[in-house]
Parts: sequence; structure tokens; C-alpha cells
Amino acid sequence: MDKKNTTLEEDFNSNEHPLVTESFEDYPFIAVSEAGRKYRTTFTKKFENRKPWVRPNPEEIKSYIPGTVDQIEVKKGQEVKLGDELMYYVAMKMRNVIRAPFDGKVADILVKEGDRLPKGQVMIIIKQKQVSEKELKRKELEMVKKEKELEKKAKAKQKRLFEQAAAARKKKK
Repeated sequence: MDKKNTTLEEDFNSNEHPLVTESFEDYPFIAVSEAGRKYRTTFTKKFENRKPWVRPNPEEIKSYIPGTVDQIEVKKGQEVKLGDELMYYVAMKMRNVIRAPFDGKVADILVKEGDRLPKGQVMIIIKQKQVSEKELKRKELEMVKKEKELEKKAKAKQKRLFEQAAAARKKKK
């Protein structure tokens, strides 16, 4: 390897930048100067080849686990409200409901029923409708209330089925 770049040597010796990233001709490394001590380390191949982080777009509805699109409940251009069912997604033998995270309009549907998707695949794009903070809180509370009602109905149905099964077992005896 050749000698260090002179700009690196100047930056490395200055106290203005305790962390300096430079490279030998094509060999990157990090130089750190902390409390008068100098450290130098190289990047690993894994670090150099990593996928750069990108801020998530809240308008993109992505698959959170590998699975299959079971049923799509919306159409392109349709207005949706916070908590509306967008689609059903089967993952790990469970049928999951994908709901709208905010009010908006379905801009694009990038999947079709029966598609197998990996984790992180964009499924639906929703253009967000601008709402006030007060309205957003009201809608969130509304959605929580709706979820609790659905949960209560599901528990009642489960209890009714359990009681029917117990009655059927009793009859057999």
C-alpha cells in the first residue's frame, strides 16, 4: 500500500474532526483521534457491500413478513379512511388484515391476489390526505374502539362455539 493521503494526515492530526473517513488509493478506512490517541481501522467487505439505509416512506404499505396475498379489498383511486381494511395477507398460517394507517387515496396496487411476497415488498401505495392533529387523534380513538368491538365479537363467537362443542360432547355421553 502507498502512503496516506496528505489531506488525511492533516485532518487526522487536527482536533477539529475527531472522526475522519479517508482511504488509501482504493482502500477505505476510518481514522479516529480521541484524547490524543490515534486509532485506525478498515471497513469489512460486509460493511462496504451493505444496503444503504433509506428513510421509510409512510405512504408505502409493505409486507412485514413473507406470505401470500389472499384478498384485496380496495381498488386503485378509492378513498380510504384510517382503519379501513385494505387487504388480507396470509403469513405463517394466519390470515392478517392490513388496514389503512391514515386517511388517503389508493394511488397504486402493486400486487394481485395469490402473489407470494418476501418481507419488505411494497404492496399498496396510499397518498396521504392532510388532516389536523385533533382529527387524527379522534380517528385513532375511533379505530381503537372499533378494534375492541371486533375483539369482543370474536371472543363471544369463540365462547359460543366452545359451549356448543361442550354440549355436543355431553350429548354423546
